[in-house]
Amino acid sequence: MGEPIDTHFDKQEAPQGRHARTAPRSGRHVRVAIGASSWPVRRRSLVVAIAVAMAALMIAGVLAAHGRAGASGGGDQGAAQETQESQTLEMTYAADDSTETQQEQRSQDAEPAEFVAPGMRPDDAYGFSRNRRDALGATGQELPSGFGRPNVMQVASFAGLSGTSASVPELFQYPSMPAGCEVYSLAAVLQAMGHDADPDSIVANQLPFDVEGDDYASAFWGDPYWSGEGMPPAIMAAGNAFLEEAGASERFANITGTDFDELASKASSGTPVLVWTTLDFEDPYFDEPLEANSFYDLEHCVVLLGVEGHRACIMDPTQGYVTVNYDWFKYLYEQCGSMALAIA
Repeated sequence: MGEPIDTHFDKQEAPQGRHARTAPRSGRHVRVAIGASSWPVRRRSLVVAIAVAMAALMIAGVLAAHGRAGASGGGDQGAAQETQESQTLEMTYAADDSTETQQEQRSQDAEPAEFVAPGMRPDDAYGFSRNRRDALGATGQELPSGFGRPNVMQVASFAGLSGTSASVPELFQYPSMPAGCEVYSLAAVLQAMGHDADPDSIVANQLPFDVEGDDYASAFWGDPYWSGEGMPPAIMAAGNAFLEEAGASERFANITGTDFDELASKASSGTPVLVWTTLDFEDPYFDEPLEANSFYDLEHCVVLLGVEGHRACIMDPTQGYVTVNYDWFKYLYEQCGSMALAIA
């Protein structure tokens, strides 16, 4: 196409109005008749048109090639992503297998829960610590959210208690009897009275059951070793049956409906009281207080031992010795049907 020429011209209109004289900055002069039909002009126009067409074809080819490359690249990228995801899954599975293997190894190394005898403090057996939070963690069970509320404090012992209340031992229902809070609370009171009361023996020999599921008040509903609830009439029947077989003169009385301040006074005077409340002393959020012998979520039974200042002293078979804000525990007692049991 020849060597490039500087085509930046200074244009001046000719007097005739038909011609333009251009003066190249290079000093050379070119005279062109605009609109003339000479062959050189047409040849130049043809060359330009061919060049433009060729450029357009080249651009189209480049774009098409780029599109094919992009599609191929997208496929490569998709394949690479699939490979990466596959590798990630393999690593995840491997990690899961490793975790399961470690858990199985720990389970094999740890002593089975069955070796924790009824009434034994969990920290007296390998793999279980003192309170329910750690005991549940050791058995892989989910913890309720209420533990550790500011109104509940775990303590090692109490000061100022008297009579039988001062002798109530810590008995832990976990892991032996997950639904046996009522039985363990009863056994703790019987032991404080000087009897050799074993929770498993009480379940086997004294606790009434209703296998048909119709009588849920005077008989234990469910299975204390798995899931169930026991109301004051059933637990009173078990306690009195035990005392009768032991040749004792004392008997339990169902004191449901008693004003809570009277219960606290009774416990502080030396007679422990079984009180129905909520697990971990959680707020049950009832619209109104329940009627006696009603089933409810988080049903729980503990032993009220007395009062220290503004706090109630309690033996909780899931946590051991704890103190609970007096007004809060009173509120829970009333919300849950005001159910209680004590030696008459």
